[in-house]
Amino acid sequence: MNDDFSSKWGYRLKWLYTLLVVVTLMLPVFFVMYISFNEHGFGARDYDFTFEWYGVIFSDLLLMDAITSTLILSIITLLIVVPMGLITAKLYKKTQYPLLVVSLMLSPLFVPSDILGAALLVFFKNLNATFTAFGEWVGVRWFDEWFDLGYFSAIIGLIIYTLPYVFVVILITMGRYREEQTEAARSCGATAWQAFWHVEFPQIKAGVFSSCAFTIILCFNEYTRTSLLKGGFDTFTTVLVSQMLNEGMSEQSYAMSSLVSYIAIVVIGSIIIFTLVRSERLERIARVKAQPLMAS
Repeated sequence: MNDDFSSKWGYRLKWLYTLLVVVTLMLPVFFVMYISFNEHGFGARDYDFTFEWYGVIFSDLLLMDAITSTLILSIITLLIVVPMGLITAKLYKKTQYPLLVVSLMLSPLFVPSDILGAALLVFFKNLNATFTAFGEWVGVRWFDEWFDLGYFSAIIGLIIYTLPYVFVVILITMGRYREEQTEAARSCGATAWQAFWHVEFPQIKAGVFSSCAFTIILCFNEYTRTSLLKGGFDTFTTVLVSQMLNEGMSEQSYAMSSLVSYIAIVVIGSIIIFTLVRSERLERIARVKAQPLMAS
C-alpha cells in the first residue's frame, strides 16, 4: 500500500525487484517447461513445438509407478503431519514456554538433509536387527520385517521434514485469531470441539489448506531423505535423478516434471489469490463496521 510520504518510483522499483527475484528463481522451471514442448527433446539443434510428450507420459510405466508411490507417501504424510502441526500450534498459543515449542519444532531444519537421512537409515537398520534378533530369541519370525526400509521409514523421514513448515504456516494464520472468541463460544454452551470447528477453524482454514498444499509439494520435491529410507520402490525425484545421472531425462520426464510444476503453481497461486481476496473483503467489512463509531 502506498502513502503520501513514499516515492511512487521507489514503490514501483520494489515491485520490480520482487518480480525479478521470482523470475530468477523460476528460470530453471521455465526452462524445463520450454524443453517439454520440443519434439526433439533436450539438446536438440532444432526446436519444433509439440504436445506429443504430454500425451505419452502416462504410458511410461516406471514414471507412473514412481508418481503413484510419491502420491501415496504424500497423502499419508499429509494426514499425519497437518493434525500434528495444528495441535502443536495450539499448544504454542497456550503454553508458558512458547520459545521451547518453537525450538523443538524448528530443530529438524538445522540438521542437513543427508546427515538426518543417514542417521535415520542407521537407526532403522539397527532397530530392525534388534527386533529380528528378539524374534529369533523367542522363536518367532513375526518381528522380522517390522522396521525394514519401505513406506513406513520413508513416511517417518517425510514427517520430520515437513512438520516444521506445516507448524509455521498454521501458526502464522493463527496469529490473527483471538482466544477470547473460543471462551465466548464455551460460555454459550459449546464444547471444545464445537468451539474449534465452528469458531476457530473457519478463521484459520486458509493456513490449514496452505499447509496441505505445501506438504504435497514438499513430498514431491524431497529426494535425499526419501532415497535413503524408501527401500525397494522408486519415487518421482529418484527416477528423475537416476535418469539425469545415467542416460539423461526422457522427453516424457520433462513433460511430467512440467505438469507437476503447473499443478504446484496453480495450487499455490490459487491459495495466494484466495487469501488476498479474502483479506481485502474482511478489511472492507471492518471499515464499514467502524464507520458508525468514527462518525459518532
